[in-house]
Amino acid sequence: MNHSESAVALEDIAKRLGLAISTVSRALRNVPGIHPATRDKVLKEASSLGYVAPRKKNAEAPPAPRNILMLTLGADAAPAGFLAGMSRAAVPFNFSLISHVAPLAESRNILSPKHQPPSLRMGLVAGIVLIYKWPEEVVQVLSRKWPTVSIIMHYPDLPIDVIGIDHVGGTHGLVSHLQQTGHSQIGFFGLIPPASWSRSRFAAYAETMVSFGLPFSQENVVEVAPSLALVGSPHDDEKAYDRVVELIKRGVKAWICANDALAHFLCLELMKRGIRIPEDVAVTGFHQRSFTNSNCPELTTTEVREEQIGAAALRRIAHRLDHPEDTPRLILMPCHFHQGKSTLPAS
Repeated sequence: MNHSESAVALEDIAKRLGLAISTVSRALRNVPGIHPATRDKVLKEASSLGYVAPRKKNAEAPPAPRNILMLTLGADAAPAGFLAGMSRAAVPFNFSLISHVAPLAESRNILSPKHQPPSLRMGLVAGIVLIYKWPEEVVQVLSRKWPTVSIIMHYPDLPIDVIGIDHVGGTHGLVSHLQQTGHSQIGFFGLIPPASWSRSRFAAYAETMVSFGLPFSQENVVEVAPSLALVGSPHDDEKAYDRVVELIKRGVKAWICANDALAHFLCLELMKRGIRIPEDVAVTGFHQRSFTNSNCPELTTTEVREEQIGAAALRRIAHRLDHPEDTPRLILMPCHFHQGKSTLPAS
């Protein structure tokens, strides 16, 4: 018995293969974004069931794009680099990008239909990309309903895909540079226990110091208030700055900061206190950012290519749509050393 493309016929194929009905339908219609192996399995199973596609009376309209919702927390807009990468990657998958930005204070409102973007409330979303740190209970609810990928932020207790950064590789380049410029005592500024990116960079710092045979001491690690890194201004944590100055007097003349914003604030504060950058103290950032109207020297840091990260997030969403049963992955994108003016060049 032959079947036309109906909900029943597609459901038969989907059940046999353990795939979503939408995946089977797109494979049969040769929609872009389906893995070739998945399409072959669907076509073989359809053939074995005697499936015959309906004859077209007129030219079939192109398939409607699938909506991918970008949820950005605590910013004025989705980061331009991530957005550019996702925009380019969206074309071959026939994705349409929808951006929703929420202030930190409203992070949990995304679970309330009253505050949701219309695409989410109306069930028109195929997948979600999370940008910056969302509350775990929010991520848990969203990831149960939609394929979800997080950019940078890791949620260890939740089974979602993460497109992260190679913190160890990036930190290795910074420590190697500081050692080549004569530093052996190197501190870490910006440990924020609730933030996975800060924990990861601190762990990379500790690992790299040990691997280089340099002295590692927890006393040379300065914790900062989360507000300093997330919504900070240069004066949000005087206690942390006082601790750095105390350690500088003890000989810690080089500092790796957890991100460029923290490095920027630290440079400004040290300079205000009469400490020269880089003549007296070397400061590095992480994850290159530009700052306008600043007297701070250009930071030595790591360059992270955000367009690559955005594109990788879209590719992972596409994979997750085709393979919902696949195990979550942590995919690390490379960092590249960038010599600025906040450290002396290696001789």
